[in-house]
Amino acid sequence: MNQEDLLVNVAETLTFKQYEELSAKTAIYPEVGTGSLRAVEYCALGLAGEAGEVAGKVKKLMRDGDSPEKRMKIIAELGDTLWYIPQLLRELAKAPFGECALANIFKLAGRQERGTLHGDGDDR
Repeated sequence: MNQEDLLVNVAETLTFKQYEELSAKTAIYPEVGTGSLRAVEYCALGLAGEAGEVAGKVKKLMRDGDSPEKRMKIIAELGDTLWYIPQLLRELAKAPFGECALANIFKLAGRQERGTLHGDGDDR
């Protein structure tokens, strides 16, 4: 099995918990793992910065035209964005990534059942 096939195979079965554990091994930032305000701020700012990079690359698609190469660069930035989510969850309350994801699905399903997916506000 070549490296690309191995990556695809692993990616198809990677769990939130596994991603959380693997990404934590590469976490190097001020007060990592302490839950301190400084660690929370670092992760939140990193997440916002990476999301901004995604938005900037999408904006350039609009301005300069679309291409598979440009889309792959956006996917790479999304990976960087994804990395910050479990780190921020860990710093906030050691909240498991999978629990956060599932809670969000339940929240959205409830909104869908009530017909409130459209609109704005946290308490729909």
